[in-house]
Parts: sequence; C-alpha cells; structure tokens
Amino acid sequence: MVCAGRDFAAPRRHDKKAWSVVAAVLGEGLRYEGREPCGCGKEPKFRPRTRAQLRARRIAADRAGAPLAETLAWPDPYSPL
Repeated sequence: MVCAGRDFAAPRRHDKKAWSVVAAVLGEGLRYEGREPCGCGKEPKFRPRTRAQLRARRIAADRAGAPLAETLAWPDPYSPL
C-alpha cells in the first residue's frame, strides 16, 4: 500500500483507466499533496486525471527531454488560476 497524499480522490473501484493513471503518477514518485509542510500553501498541485492528459504529458516529456515526473507536475495551462 502506498500513501497517495492528503488531496487524493480515489476513482471508482472498477474504473481501470483512471487507476492506470493513478498508478503512473504514483510510479513516478509523485503524490497528490497540495499543502506545504508549513501549512501556508493550500492549493492542490496539478496531477493528470485521464489517459489523454497522461499521454500529453508523456509526449511533452519526450519533446522537452525532461523526466516524466517533472512534466507530470507541470501546472495545467488550461485551468483557471
């Protein structure tokens, strides 16, 4: 069992596609944690929720030559701030 973080919202039990995305995120060593240890930051960080978002991040990692864990943590450019 892996601690996924305080901000983790589990997908439905039988949603294998969503669980595969969760497995990829946790496999890269990332957690669903938005709060800073000091308690000052309360915004959850972006993590992919769908296979399409995961696929786009993998393509971006290949193009940028960056590690996948780094590109998975990039903020989503289409989300409102």
